[in-house]
Amino acid sequence: MTDHILVIGYGDTGRGAINSVLASQPDALLTVLDTDYLAVAEAAANGATAVLGDGRDRCALDEASADIADRVVVTVPDDLNAYLITRSVRAANPDTVIVVVIREPENHALFLSSYATSVHIRLTDEET
Repeated sequence: MTDHILVIGYGDTGRGAINSVLASQPDALLTVLDTDYLAVAEAAANGATAVLGDGRDRCALDEASADIADRVVVTVPDDLNAYLITRSVRAANPDTVIVVVIREPENHALFLSSYATSVHIRLTDEET
């Protein structure tokens, strides 16, 4: 059986997440959801199923199969959007593991107390 992993946001952090998964689980089914056409094209070229769309949008989440994903990794560069995406993913799939990368440490408790399973803080200003 393979894991279905959805990565929302394919910047530096999203690429790193995909590479990490591939190193440990080469048979994992990977899907990337991003609003940027070039990021989607790059994800597809790297072997992931790639969907152009917004993680806050239920139709885009449906197209990316969020409802059946075993794990979802949210790596967008804005904590508010990350929160809204996490909330949308949780509504689509109440049982999935959701890992969120945030920028502002003070938001850590908010994410854990609501919808995320695990929260990681990215302390650099680089693109996620």
